[in-house]
Amino acid sequence: MQIGASAAYTYAFRGTRIELEDYVESIRSLGGLGIRCFDLEVLKPEHISIYSSPKNIDTLKRACRENGVNIVGFTAWACLKWLHSRDPKDHQQAFALFHKIAAIAAELGAAYIHLGSDMVGEYIVSRDDTYETAPAVEVTIPRNTGYPEIMAEYATNLRELARIAANYGLRFALEPRANSLVCTVDSFQNIAREVDHPNLFCCLDVTHATYHREDIHIAIEKLGPRLLVLHLCDCISGRLSHLPLGKGVVNISSILEALNKVHFDGFVMLEIYEGGNDPKTVVDQWYRDALQLVLSKKTIFV
Repeated sequence: MQIGASAAYTYAFRGTRIELEDYVESIRSLGGLGIRCFDLEVLKPEHISIYSSPKNIDTLKRACRENGVNIVGFTAWACLKWLHSRDPKDHQQAFALFHKIAAIAAELGAAYIHLGSDMVGEYIVSRDDTYETAPAVEVTIPRNTGYPEIMAEYATNLRELARIAANYGLRFALEPRANSLVCTVDSFQNIAREVDHPNLFCCLDVTHATYHREDIHIAIEKLGPRLLVLHLCDCISGRLSHLPLGKGVVNISSILEALNKVHFDGFVMLEIYEGGNDPKTVVDQWYRDALQLVLSKKTIFV
């Protein structure tokens, strides 16, 4: 089991208007905090420019070497809107962008590429406003549209993403999210059977599991070897918060016990984020304390 931080670390103090130097600063800081794994992200299509030149890639690689940090994952969030459309032309745009992001991830030595589930964009009436691209809170599905049809199409698209990732030597992890096409571990298991591809794994986000009142210990056992990434924070049932550990209802000991039970050898990525404009000193303390808490409890079960 490796412990790291998702790109939410950067967003927590910088917001989502990200430039190359923001990630470089994050890599330096994470190394100082003792966090050795980092998940970079293309949050919006325009963010692909951060990684568009060999010079920028070399800058990121050098920062990682100098600070003892590895880029273990890459989040292709910019594909989310196009992938969750009913328009086949949008799907092709999603695949093309996913190809580009996968190539960048492979160049930076990542082990996996990750994307969250969402609801079909055309059917979303409103979204939660807790953070950018938070899940839907109100959805209207046309009367002449069947849900099995939607899920069959979705499975086809996810199979293509798993195939693309495999071609770059990456594992593909899908994140169940609240009120999305894949929203729970059981719905992930259902879509995984439909996709029927060995390169589809799960990224289990504690916030979204807790939102739906899932027992996370049981969820981890259900997933077993399909669990590749765990996004860890604290949270409150029915809310999409990513709180510092100890500020919500999450039982960290139970989660680590479950990970040990299934012989988890993936990535626990700390994902603590509040308003996006918190002082960096405060954010660093959240992540420092979280790492120490996880390490202190991890030794009980290993």
